[in-house]
Amino acid sequence: MIASLKQSKWDERIAPTAEEEYASLLNVLNWTEGFGLVFVQCAPAQGEQLIKRVREDLPQKRIESMNLSKEIKNLYERVEDVAKYTKPNILFIRGIENSFVPYIKSGFGGQGDYYKLDSVPPILNHLNLQRERFRSSTQICLVFLLPLFGMKYFIQRAPDFFDWRSGLFEIAADKDIANAAAREINFAGDYSEYQRWTFSKRIKRILEIETYLTEEIDLDNKVNLYFELGVLRFINEDYEEAISSYDKALEIKPDYYEVWGNRGVALNDLGKYEEAIASYDKVLEIKPYDHKARNNRGIALGKLGKYEEAIVSYDKAIEIKPDDYEAWNNRGVTLGNIGRNEEAIVSYNKAIEIKPDDQDAWINRGHALFIMGRYEEANVSYDKSLEIKPDKHEVWNNRGVALAYLCRYEEAIASYDKALEIKPNDHNALCNRGAALGILGRNEEAIVSYDKALEIKPNDHNALCNRGAALGNIGRNEEAISYYDKALQINPNDPNVYFNKACAYSLQNQIELALENLQKAIQLAPEKYLEMAKTDSDFDSIRHDPRFQELIQ
Repeated sequence: MIASLKQSKWDERIAPTAEEEYASLLNVLNWTEGFGLVFVQCAPAQGEQLIKRVREDLPQKRIESMNLSKEIKNLYERVEDVAKYTKPNILFIRGIENSFVPYIKSGFGGQGDYYKLDSVPPILNHLNLQRERFRSSTQICLVFLLPLFGMKYFIQRAPDFFDWRSGLFEIAADKDIANAAAREINFAGDYSEYQRWTFSKRIKRILEIETYLTEEIDLDNKVNLYFELGVLRFINEDYEEAISSYDKALEIKPDYYEVWGNRGVALNDLGKYEEAIASYDKVLEIKPYDHKARNNRGIALGKLGKYEEAIVSYDKAIEIKPDDYEAWNNRGVTLGNIGRNEEAIVSYNKAIEIKPDDQDAWINRGHALFIMGRYEEANVSYDKSLEIKPDKHEVWNNRGVALAYLCRYEEAIASYDKALEIKPNDHNALCNRGAALGILGRNEEAIVSYDKALEIKPNDHNALCNRGAALGNIGRNEEAISYYDKALQINPNDPNVYFNKACAYSLQNQIELALENLQKAIQLAPEKYLEMAKTDSDFDSIRHDPRFQELIQ
């Protein structure tokens, strides 16, 4: 039998080696006279070595380099200055990609936000517009050294300038250089440090990591870069991309328990609680005594309404690390969710004992005490939390509600005012402020508060009803009825609105309408509104009407 031979296709092209690519670049630079435009894709750490090597191999050429570490918007003038004073044949330009980073938006990647029209860096507009000027006035071969993302930007967003290129080359990084750069990036900052970085600074680090992931580097470095990439993407709230990075790390190192843990947190933030629990379970297979995974697993179980299982998870976290104040706090929240508020308070007390400045524990303790009707103690907790961080508008609002329950309305209003200083559009604080003002008989001020609340939420049922009540209290019953009608359009089964509407009609001596609305209120909540109707002075004008007497029997 004669074996058949396979012919190569005429258009098949074997990728050149790094040395072959470098030789091609050298040839172009050697033969270019006057203006030229060359693009070289390479890792930042490779750039310096490349320039040094070209200088050695082309001693007959005058070679200069320009390193742009910050954003620029005009390159022509910088090139002109170099031409004037050093008259080079070749000018290497490094770092122009730093002028692209501020225009990358959250969620970038692939063919995405690199190329959105509203994110075109000014430097690229400048290059497109000034290309004729570069060619006619600059007798220099410009060599742009760019990482992958920078090259993509040029191709897509500076096509007029890019199309004049004399050559496009891809120079792979020397393995030792790439590994050294990767090690330097790995764990250069922890989670809290990255949080302090600006968005643009994190994007720059992400792009740097992505560049080295395309190079030939050791697996240990690669897995750590994927982990680092996941952390940065998570902080930028690109949770899907973060999970993708973690998954790539786990393909290389399946027992990397820290990656499984971070993956679970990202899944939790996406609301994928079952998958998050599966990730935490992987952590615990590898490291059974990981208290953080136990705590986070409890959070995910709680989100699924599996409160008893969540408490078990928190208990195990606390068993491993008794001073885990976060687990104590979370345990308290979960106990509160199933009505076990006394036990919840014990948990919050433990969290506070371990970390006295844990604001969340103080706030949660205040909520539990409030639910139990222990308003004075609740306020002590709220006050403690505000000593730690006084700019929490929600706490000022809740403090005001507790004071209102204690009939300390002036203090309640002052608390609502503090909430509104911090957040002027705090709808709840505006409504609660209106209610306290109404109780004090300051109905005109109450109406102003309700009006502001309704500007924020025009269809808020309670605000419409309460504004109607305030109008009724100052004798503007016709307007009050119009607001009750708006409230009933939203919730047609609110007995309180029907009762208030009956009062307004009674004060206008519209007996039929008063009785009709009172009847609806009593039908919806007989025990409450029968007793109220018997004593409310708003019905004095119709109290002796037989139909009224029949209703309240």
